[in-house]
Amino acid sequence: MKILVTGATGTVGGHVARQLSGSGHQLVALVRDPSKADLPADITIVEGDLTDPSAVRRALDGTDRAFLNMADDNGAVFAEAAAKAGLGHAVLLSSFTSVTELPFGPANIITARHQAGEQALTKAGVPSTFLRSAGFDYNILMWVAGAADGVVRAPNADVKLPVVDPADIAAAAVAVLTAADPKPGAYSITGPQSLSVRDQIAVINKTLDRSYTVQEISQAEAATAAFPQGTPDFVTTSVLETMGPGAAVLVPSDDVQALTGKAARSFRAWVVDNAKAIA
Repeated sequence: MKILVTGATGTVGGHVARQLSGSGHQLVALVRDPSKADLPADITIVEGDLTDPSAVRRALDGTDRAFLNMADDNGAVFAEAAAKAGLGHAVLLSSFTSVTELPFGPANIITARHQAGEQALTKAGVPSTFLRSAGFDYNILMWVAGAADGVVRAPNADVKLPVVDPADIAAAAVAVLTAADPKPGAYSITGPQSLSVRDQIAVINKTLDRSYTVQEISQAEAATAAFPQGTPDFVTTSVLETMGPGAAVLVPSDDVQALTGKAARSFRAWVVDNAKAIA
């Protein structure tokens, strides 16, 4: 079977590529800059961008299934090309914010983007699985990075969210991509437990023998601390909103286990594996 991986130089796409490597399937990665693609040797690189119809067509040539991490066009080019190519199944990295019952409207760019991606594949008639991911475990690094004085400054420090290990998202994707009969529909991909920033820092302190304290800061202070200067307000607002009280309606799901046969990894396990990244 021939499988295409997009976003293979990114976090989740990179995990997908590495987990598929050695599986015996024919693997292809669509990569904007091949010089930056540190991928396993059994993955064929196709140079191009997801917004370039000709590059997408080349990458989809003869492809049976594909992992899609959307580009700036919200998946429109890919959906059209996949439909014309007769792609057997697509797995889309989506977001929990795409669920309309959650308190995120179209003004939130993360909501709008992932809703548009799901709708593009559905409208094009491409058989698809939507992995609606919770926030990533590594988002805690946004706040730890500024804690040289031992104080982690973060907004919404007590809002509990079921953060997930990107490797688990990839494992769910790989399970669907390689299944004899891939499961369509939408799945809630979360970690096993809802944790606040304060909870996560407590885990880091205990696991890595650190002594961080947590200080609550405002949304405005967080936007200045965690984003590059000049980042548009609608971007910072959208990202921070997904970490705020409105996101706390998301609860831990068993969908990782349902798809992979293994329970989602704990935040502590992620901390152990990524100790070097934590200041």
